[in-house]
Amino acid sequence: MVVFIVSLLIFLSVIAVLLWVKTPHYQMSKGDVVRLLQKVLVGQASENDWAIFLSSSFRHCPELEPLRDICAAIDEKEYLGHTRSGFLFSESGLVQIREVLKQLEQMDC
Repeated sequence: MVVFIVSLLIFLSVIAVLLWVKTPHYQMSKGDVVRLLQKVLVGQASENDWAIFLSSSFRHCPELEPLRDICAAIDEKEYLGHTRSGFLFSESGLVQIREVLKQLEQMDC
């Protein structure tokens, strides 16, 4: 009987902790996106950084969603992947990303 009570208490404790602790989530802010695009333009962004950005949701800042969509379109046409130079995009892609960065810097979010 004691084993049952102890097991039940442990089980309930685990359930309580799981209900209390929320799943962590990552929200990119406007500043995070600005820093990422700046890193892309100087060849310091990783493929992983870029993939996380493209897969992020911007429900907390709907103004960023169209810019992410533009970046996804640039990714489809101009993405080179990791190169020796460190740049993830072709010259044309970098020009387009520079334009997105200018738009982003003018936004209030």
